[in-house]
Amino acid sequence: MKYITQLFALVCFLAVPACSQTKPSEKLKPEELSRPITVKNGSRVTVRYIANEGVLIATADRQILIDGLHREYKPAYLFPPPEMQAVLENARAPYDKINLLLVSHVHLDHFHPQSVGQYLKSNPRTIFASSQQAVDEVAKGFAEYEKTKAQIKPVAHEWKKSSEITQDGIKVTFLGLRHGGERFKDIQNLGHVIEVGGKKFLHIGDADMTAENFSPFSIAAKGIDVALIPYWFLLSKEGRALVKEQFDPKSIIAVHIPPAEADEVIAQLKKDLPEATAFTKILEERSY
Repeated sequence: MKYITQLFALVCFLAVPACSQTKPSEKLKPEELSRPITVKNGSRVTVRYIANEGVLIATADRQILIDGLHREYKPAYLFPPPEMQAVLENARAPYDKINLLLVSHVHLDHFHPQSVGQYLKSNPRTIFASSQQAVDEVAKGFAEYEKTKAQIKPVAHEWKKSSEITQDGIKVTFLGLRHGGERFKDIQNLGHVIEVGGKKFLHIGDADMTAENFSPFSIAAKGIDVALIPYWFLLSKEGRALVKEQFDPKSIIAVHIPPAEADEVIAQLKKDLPEATAFTKILEERSY
């Protein structure tokens, strides 16, 4: 496991020089911005890629957005372009029916307090559930926080402990995970097991790559259908073994892939884990 931790640290270090190699998020056409989210025939749930680790999980009548409301931070991290941010944050179609907003942790490549606050203001039916750290950031960073306070549910974060909520028929189990890297030890990183449309989705944020971090939750026994996994877990034999042993998902989607490294990561995954999907393009979808 020491090797895995070292690999995570290396990935974090390499992300910094990659900034100079990346291009801004591509401008999206108006028809792309308003493209409906459809659940394909024979499927129950569609997952749409927003950016970085952000995805929208949608059934015919339920939607969950996790880590999807963030703005430009560093070029090494894919972010929704401004025209998409406007559609998202102002709850315009097709993002006007989100039941539940979730955030794994407060780093700005996963979350922006003004983006979350603006969405809640724009859609009073939506509930935001996240750590006290994330709630506090919205309270500090969004001027109209008091108007949205009733829509916010703080979630206790305690390492190795879990809690549950059910909202609009969506069940979410929150996992108290440790963030990767010693310098981020005080970050409250929540994992999520999301049950909707008869499927179970796992999202782990930037969790530390150790069995100790995951074993208290017996995730593999939960029958995970789709696991959204930071790509660095999948680059080593040890990391892939951890994913199999701790999660044992039916399908894997690699996320958090830096734009400048996308081709290289995709090629590596095709070689080592050909059954996995890599999300690298905003708005791409998979149905399950």
